[in-house]
Amino acid sequence: MLRRRRNHQFKRNTKYTSPNRRRVMMKNAHRKMLLRHRIFALIQMEEQRDAKAATAVVQP
Repeated sequence: MLRRRRNHQFKRNTKYTSPNRRRVMMKNAHRKMLLRHRIFALIQMEEQRDAKAATAVVQP
């Protein structure tokens, strides 16, 4: 399964930075989160496809 990043380090890093740097870090974190959602969806779709293929083989 996909690992989740802890918020503590991220919040500590963003608390004492400039607003522009904070914006960049938020954007990067958001992109990473969207990528993880996309990867998880691909994994789910592949598992469903494998399950359908397995049931199709069992039935004559």
